[in-house]
Amino acid sequence: MNPLLDAILKNGLVFDAMGVLGLGLIGLAAVKLARTHRSWGGTMMAIGAISLLIVRLYLILAPHVLTFDVLCAIGPIGNSLTYGLPPILLTLGLAGVVWGLWGHERWLQEENR
Repeated sequence: MNPLLDAILKNGLVFDAMGVLGLGLIGLAAVKLARTHRSWGGTMMAIGAISLLIVRLYLILAPHVLTFDVLCAIGPIGNSLTYGLPPILLTLGLAGVVWGLWGHERWLQEENR
């Protein structure tokens, strides 16, 4: 087996923790950017990073929380939400981070003119 794939499979918790920590740091940096420069791009980046962080935590905790009994109890609408909401939040989070970076860069260019 490939050593990198073996390390990823065996050390999943370490990579999950690093992913959550990294998203948290991105969120904190975006909040600081929004407060320091008063740019809407920093706010969009913070919203996107928080959305990605929420989904990451959901994906880490879902296998432990969403058992068969819970899925039966929440019904078909709850099942649709548990499967449909994470991809939507991932898409919106990534779009928020990218749009925030673009918006902040545009804001800096307009401020320097």
